[in-house]
Amino acid sequence: MKKLFLILAVSVFAVSSAMAQAVHKPVVGKTGIRLYNHPSYRTEIILPQVKGYNIYKGDFHVHTIYSDGEVTPRERVREAWYDGLDIIALTDHLELRSYEKFMLKAHAPYNKDGKPYQYIRGGAGNKTDHTTPIYCDLDATYEEAVQYAKNEEIPVMVVRGTEIWRNPAVIGEYNALFLTDITDVAKPDIIESLKEARKQGAIIIHNHPGWRRKTMDKSEMQEKIYAEKLVDGIEVIGGTGPTLYPKMIDRCVDEKLTIFSNTDTHRTSAQYYPRGGEIFRSMTFILAKECTEKAIKDALLKRRTIGYAANHLIGEEMWLGEFLNAAVECKVVAVNDKKEHRAFQLTNHCSVPFVFRRGKTTYTLNPFHSIRVNFGKNKENGKYNTPKFAVENMWTVGDKHPVLTIEIDK
Repeated sequence: MKKLFLILAVSVFAVSSAMAQAVHKPVVGKTGIRLYNHPSYRTEIILPQVKGYNIYKGDFHVHTIYSDGEVTPRERVREAWYDGLDIIALTDHLELRSYEKFMLKAHAPYNKDGKPYQYIRGGAGNKTDHTTPIYCDLDATYEEAVQYAKNEEIPVMVVRGTEIWRNPAVIGEYNALFLTDITDVAKPDIIESLKEARKQGAIIIHNHPGWRRKTMDKSEMQEKIYAEKLVDGIEVIGGTGPTLYPKMIDRCVDEKLTIFSNTDTHRTSAQYYPRGGEIFRSMTFILAKECTEKAIKDALLKRRTIGYAANHLIGEEMWLGEFLNAAVECKVVAVNDKKEHRAFQLTNHCSVPFVFRRGKTTYTLNPFHSIRVNFGKNKENGKYNTPKFAVENMWTVGDKHPVLTIEIDK
């Protein structure tokens, strides 16, 4: 027993000594452990194929520290992937550099006299038109983001774009996408800026058309811009709010323009859209064959888009109906001829919920869930009715919820 006690005592002493050494002796070569080797978690947004097209998720209105945003281009690429996006457009302002003054102050020690360069706010000479030329190379910031995505193997398409920011109450603001040279777009006259963008093959969006305006009717300058065929689409819903402009849905349909939904985010997206939640950041669903610049541009110009914001879908009724029927499986699970009704099981195979209304009854079909609904016979022809609902989280022409029939799976 004494011998066993002695062995235990020696063992305890040895462990205590080892612990003492571990505490007091520095561990050489352990300070460079990579803490970010753990898995990166992306919010995966599952969407159906529609009419043979894949659905890609894009945000075409995003700002960085190179205009008035608070996030670097690199972080915009990272957060886009984390948020479940496939495409992001960097659209820093041509004429606004809110963060330039902080950069110039920070760089003061590198100046010959050690003083900051003078900061001149874009449009300082004419605050209503914002015609002052750009001071930094926005093409360089775009290339930085593209190179970062390539180096880090982040599968997000980065679109070269810019926001042409003029008096929103009179002229409006416009995003030019898929540019080849942003610097060449910086012209004092907005018509010339938009024409240069068009010459480069750009797609042009009319941004947040109701911001700072009492009416969304076209101003004289907007009439001219639209008459020159310089607008391809409208940000029908936008902002981190977000804000829906119902009249713009009608304009898109009437004038054959593309429907967009974007964030116009200036801060980190996680501030507005918590990752892993039930609501995703605002985005545009693009129906395209593949995620290439050519295929995405083709889809946008042919108006194959649906706007998404806060689990609401905005678009032309045809595409909303196609999306619904691609996402929801509908099958007959029971037939009761005595009570003259059929029971349907509706299964949602996508990440977006649907809110159905029939009469005074509302049904919510959550992502990857099923509901059961009974439909009776038509009193006029005696045939069984098919599932037909007003979809209350969809918006289309006339500021209305479309009434859609769900096809019964064979």
